[in-house]
Amino acid sequence: MNDLLKRRLSLILGLLLIVGGVGTCKKLAGSKASPPRNEAPAQARAVRTIAAQNGPVRLSIPITGRLRAMDRMVLTAEVSGTLQRTGKAFREGVAFNRGEVLFRIDDGEVRAQINAQQSAFLRTLVQLVPDLRIDLPEQAAKWDAYLKSVPVEGQLPELPKLASEQERNYLAGRGVLDQYYGIRALYERRDKYVITAAFDGVVAAAGVEPGTIVTPGTRLGEFIAPGSLELETAIGAGELALVKVGDTLRLTSSEGPGSWNGRIIRTGESIDASTQTVKLFVQVTGKGLRDGQYLSGSIEAGSLNDAVSVPRSALLEDGALYTVADSALVKQPVTILHQGVEQAVVTGLSNGQVVVTDRLSGAFEGMRVAPVKP
Repeated sequence: MNDLLKRRLSLILGLLLIVGGVGTCKKLAGSKASPPRNEAPAQARAVRTIAAQNGPVRLSIPITGRLRAMDRMVLTAEVSGTLQRTGKAFREGVAFNRGEVLFRIDDGEVRAQINAQQSAFLRTLVQLVPDLRIDLPEQAAKWDAYLKSVPVEGQLPELPKLASEQERNYLAGRGVLDQYYGIRALYERRDKYVITAAFDGVVAAAGVEPGTIVTPGTRLGEFIAPGSLELETAIGAGELALVKVGDTLRLTSSEGPGSWNGRIIRTGESIDASTQTVKLFVQVTGKGLRDGQYLSGSIEAGSLNDAVSVPRSALLEDGALYTVADSALVKQPVTILHQGVEQAVVTGLSNGQVVVTDRLSGAFEGMRVAPVKP
């Protein structure tokens, strides 16, 4: 009995100890305060900036482009045959005067065709004149004299002037007009076998040698006048109103010293849809210039007063700018007076106002930034 009582007391004491321990743990856990959490400070984003300073802004439009000869002949063959040697070799850098032969193609076949057709034409005239003495006696002497002037080989003289519709119909019915104009067509074709210089110039490219068999469309070379050069460039569509034909500028080359005078001679009529630019053509004069040379310069287009020049990339989609105040971004509305390819001229900024010049992705008003001067 005593043992049973002892075991019951031990069990009751053990349960009391367990219950007391659990309660004490809960009390201690509830009384323990949670340590404060430290929020990570927002890191300021570095941005490049400028300090706005209102004043006169010169509108200077930078340009660059490649020189190209204004007088240029891309020479192609219009007939078939073998290239023959001429008095001067057609080689790159060789100069030719106006009228000199650049290429000569063997024309033996066409000359034989001309002689054959002129012989047939002569036969027709021989048969025609006796009939004219009967049918149109007043015109017979004229055609007899023309018959005597027609050679078998050599240039065919022009037809006598036709005196009446009756004479014209008479000649057409006998095939005289058909044969005559067929021979004239062969003369035109024969002229294509000799290619001459249309102006004083120099060979820019040569692609064939004497003895080469050419066909219609074969590229023979390029011939240019090196003294007449123009530069092709492009400016923003919004800058077109600032330039006009006749404006002058100075051009330089990054490949060497020297500067040259340029004059705007014409502008393009269409805007490039992908770049929103307009072509501009500048005539360039001076020594030391070559076809294909790259030049650069700037067009001075006046100035705007009480304005600030900022990078065009800094403008937001709504035309505003980001400025910095107390290390945070602030959107500043501005008025855009001019937009160039790289720079924009605006008003609405105060002197000393810090303007962000970077194009920021994911930016928002109030974002922490660290201004960095360029």
